[in-house]
Amino acid sequence: MACSPLLFLELLLYGAAFICGIVTAALVTVTQGEFGGVCILYGVSQMNASTRSLRIAAPGSASHCAFVDVASVLIAVYCFCTAFYFIYAYFLEENTRSTRCLKGCLAISAVFLLLLLTCGCLIRVGFSTFCRSVMDQAAVKRCSEAETLNWTSPIRGSKFHQNFTNAETATWVNFFLWVVIVCLLLVQWRRGRNVQLSTAVPGGASPPGRVSETDHLIPSGPRP
Repeated sequence: MACSPLLFLELLLYGAAFICGIVTAALVTVTQGEFGGVCILYGVSQMNASTRSLRIAAPGSASHCAFVDVASVLIAVYCFCTAFYFIYAYFLEENTRSTRCLKGCLAISAVFLLLLLTCGCLIRVGFSTFCRSVMDQAAVKRCSEAETLNWTSPIRGSKFHQNFTNAETATWVNFFLWVVIVCLLLVQWRRGRNVQLSTAVPGGASPPGRVSETDHLIPSGPRP
């Protein structure tokens, strides 16, 4: 595969998207483990009056965190496989991708954009809901201040705000990267169509074996 500037840029974007997907999945999984396996998205906290420590009164649905984890890992695996194929094809010096392959890549990219948009909204809205309950119960002005408060064992809430903030940032960065990838695929697909149309017959002549309409009206042979 010829290493054109567009393909090289696409390869870099796949690498960056792979990192973002792994970071998102890792941070969500680590935070869930620090809260005893409970997903805090759309969860509700409560202050224990006797111990003056926060606890989870109503955990969020585990499917929310699972969806973010699975979608992020799925996208990361696809990025890794695609980048590996690019490198493999480069050393084999294969031809560029066909328009059919580009159409498939565009369809997959559109699905990934929808998944990332859903993940970003889940983290944004779900974590904001949990933070509002924390600020109401702990009487703090910012959710990040709750990291310094005591949490009921086995919860370790020393980095929950930082982790989910970074996970949300990584998700939206990943979304932006896939928007750029879609734009690059559209450019390559458009160029591929133009090349196919322009190289069908050079100079607008009729293909070999095909008789044009003017051939019937104007004889090509010598006049008698």
